[in-house]
Amino acid sequence: MSIIKRLAGDTAAYGVSSILARLINFLFGFLIIRYITPAEFGTFTNFYAYAGFILVVLTHGMETAYFRFVNKAESAENAFSTSFFSIALVVSLFMLMCYIFQQPIAAYVKEPTLYVQFFAWMMAFDALSAIPFASLRKQGRPILFAVLKVCNILFFIVFNVLFFIVFPLFKIEIPFTKVSYIFIANIIASVCTFILLLQQFKQLQFNLNTTLYKQMLVYAMPIMLVGFAGMINEVLDRIIMTRLLTGSDVENKIQLGIYGFNYKFAMLVSMFLQAYRYAAEPLFFKHAEKSDSKQVLASTMKYYTISVCLLFLSIVLFLPLIQALFILYSPNSATYFVGADIIPILLLANICLGVYFNISTWYKITDKTYIGAIIAIIGAVITIVSNVLLVPKMGYHGAAWATLICYVSMVIMGYITEQKYYPINYEYKKILFYIGFAVALYLVLKLGILPMQFSLFINTLIAMLMLSSYGLFAYFLERNK
Repeated sequence: MSIIKRLAGDTAAYGVSSILARLINFLFGFLIIRYITPAEFGTFTNFYAYAGFILVVLTHGMETAYFRFVNKAESAENAFSTSFFSIALVVSLFMLMCYIFQQPIAAYVKEPTLYVQFFAWMMAFDALSAIPFASLRKQGRPILFAVLKVCNILFFIVFNVLFFIVFPLFKIEIPFTKVSYIFIANIIASVCTFILLLQQFKQLQFNLNTTLYKQMLVYAMPIMLVGFAGMINEVLDRIIMTRLLTGSDVENKIQLGIYGFNYKFAMLVSMFLQAYRYAAEPLFFKHAEKSDSKQVLASTMKYYTISVCLLFLSIVLFLPLIQALFILYSPNSATYFVGADIIPILLLANICLGVYFNISTWYKITDKTYIGAIIAIIGAVITIVSNVLLVPKMGYHGAAWATLICYVSMVIMGYITEQKYYPINYEYKKILFYIGFAVALYLVLKLGILPMQFSLFINTLIAMLMLSSYGLFAYFLERNK
C-alpha cells in the first residue's frame, strides 16, 4: 500500500497547483460576470473550448511519449530534446497557418481577426511549456510544479483585474474590447510562465535523434487521437451548440454563456482528476513491471471513486447555498443559474471520465495505445450524434446529457477491452455502490427535502448531515484497509 500512499501524497501536491489554479480561474469566471454580458461570456467560452483541441494537436501526445521513453535507458538522454523539438515544429506551422488564414478562421468562428491572432499566441506559449512541465513531474518536483502553475494563473488574474477594475477606476483607456482583455492577460501569463521554465532547457541538446523521433511519433500518434477524440467528448458541445440551437446568433451566445457558466461547477471534478493524473501517470509507468501493479490499479480506482463522490456531494447538496451566495455577490448571477439543473449531470459525466482514465491505464503501460484511440473515436462519434439529436430539442440540457452518455459508453468499452487484454480485479460492485449512494442522497434532497421549502439554513444543515453520513459510511466500509 506504500505506492497508494505515495500516489495520494503526490496527488495532493499536484492538486495544490491544479486545483488552486483552476479554482482561481473558476472564481475569475464568476468575478467577470459583473463586467461582461452573457453573450460576451459565450464568446469567451467558445474560444476556450477550441483551446483544448488545439493544445492536443500542438503537443500531439509528446507528453505521454516523453514519460514512456525517458524511463528507457537507451532513450533517456534524448527524450526531452526530441519531444520539445517536435512540439516546437508543430507550433511554428500552427502560427504560420493562423496568420495566413486568419480571415477565414475569423469568419468561421464569427469573431474578429484580432481575437484569432491573440488566441494563436496564447496557445503557442502554452504548448511550448508542456515538456518543461512534464520534466518537472519526471523529476518528482511537485512543489516547483505547483508554484509555477499557480504563478501562471495569478499573472492571468492580476492583469485581468488591472484591465477590468483598476484601469477604469483611474480612467485609463485601453483600445481593445473586454474579451480582448482576457486574451491579452492570458498571453502575458503564458509568456511569463515560459520564462520561469527556462531552467529546464539545460537538458536541451541541439541534435535530433531521428530514430528516436520516429519511435516517439509512432507511440504518440494514437495518444493524440485519444486526446483529440477526448476533447470532442469534453468541449465539442460548446463549439457546435451555437450552430445547433435555433435562436439568433446573440440568443445562441447567451445560451452558450449560461451553459459555460454552469459547466464551471463540473470542472471542480476535472480539477481533481487532473491533479490525480499528474501524479498517477509517472507512478503507474514506473510501477508497471512490478508484480502488484494490477492490485495497485484496482485500489486506486476505488479510492478515486470515493473521493470524487464526496466532491460531487459537496457541490450538489450545497447548490442552494452556492446560488444564494453568488446572487448576493452579483444579482446578475440569477440570469446564469437558470441552467443550474445541468450541474449534477455534468458532474456525473466527469466522474465517469475519471473512472475511464483509471481503466485506460492498461493500454498505455502495455503499449496498446491504438485500442485507446479506437475507444476515444467511438466516444467522439457518440458525442457528435448525441449533440446533433438532443441539442436542437433540449438546448444546453441536451448537451449535458450527451456528455454523460458518451463517458458512460467509454467506461463500458474500456471495461470490456481491459477484461479481455489485461484483466484487473476492480471492485466494481463497491464502486457502483459508492456512485449510486451519492446520486441517491442528491435525489433525496432534490425531490424530497427542497420541495418542502425549508429555510436556507435548514437545507444547509441537512446537506451537511448527508455529506457527513456518506463520508462516515465510506470510512466504515474501508476502515480495515
